[in-house]
Amino acid sequence: VLLTGAIIYKSGEAWSGLELVRAVVLAVVVQAASNTGNTYWDFVNGADTATVGGGADKDKVLQHKGVLVDGLTDPSSVFRLTMLLYAASVAIMVDRLLASNQLLAVFVCGILLSHFYTANPVRLKYYALGDLAIFVSFGPLLTRCTTLLVSPGAAARSDVAADVLLLSVPVQLICECILHANNGRDIGEDSKHGLRTVANLLGFDRARALFIWMIAGAYGFAVGFALWHGAPGMLCVFLSLPLASDVVKRFSRDANLMADLPKRVAKLHMAFGALLIGGVLTVPS
Repeated sequence: VLLTGAIIYKSGEAWSGLELVRAVVLAVVVQAASNTGNTYWDFVNGADTATVGGGADKDKVLQHKGVLVDGLTDPSSVFRLTMLLYAASVAIMVDRLLASNQLLAVFVCGILLSHFYTANPVRLKYYALGDLAIFVSFGPLLTRCTTLLVSPGAAARSDVAADVLLLSVPVQLICECILHANNGRDIGEDSKHGLRTVANLLGFDRARALFIWMIAGAYGFAVGFALWHGAPGMLCVFLSLPLASDVVKRFSRDANLMADLPKRVAKLHMAFGALLIGGVLTVPS
């Protein structure tokens, strides 16, 4: 959302700071709804247990803590919270949704993908479609929603739309790496519960290769954009390279290194995104 805001700012089109705040709040609320919904449906469907996988060793498991598996609350409370959060997202957007059919379509598609990522009966995550759902929801759909909210003028320009779409790719590749790291760690456990993810379909070694290619692709996209726009400041994303190197090394056959890999990739995602925003602000107007 903030990256899209930076691109709109550099476009020279009129934009609304209040609508950017609305977009940020919306993204946080929908992400929270998706997370709580995922917690609920994985528990109900038996996919969320007291253990997580050990990566390459399908027989090794590690202890896992969670609000439902540890009995800290009841499933119905989590479900109600999820529905409340989705209702809040509609309330946040209702005036703009009634005024724009395009925004309404983007919003509905995003909510449906977010909900049916794990919700019955669709359960996209369980059929190796979770990666695609996350990429589309928090990439093209979220950035388009933000553009329509913040600056209708920028939304009508094909060059701005192209920049927003292209620069969402490197951020989404690293975001996808968070999910892929989680699935790579849980290859054995997911297989036992009948889940089909890209990671367990590929197998550990090829899943690791895909992880490395996605990390490299994120930096490659940034370099390409810097060359295209003559903006060497975009190369500041390489300041996050030590974090990237660390997560690549941790995607390994050592179960202990894999244990907190998703959290470490999330830190890389935050650092890379912040640096990319800084780089965008150096692009000549």
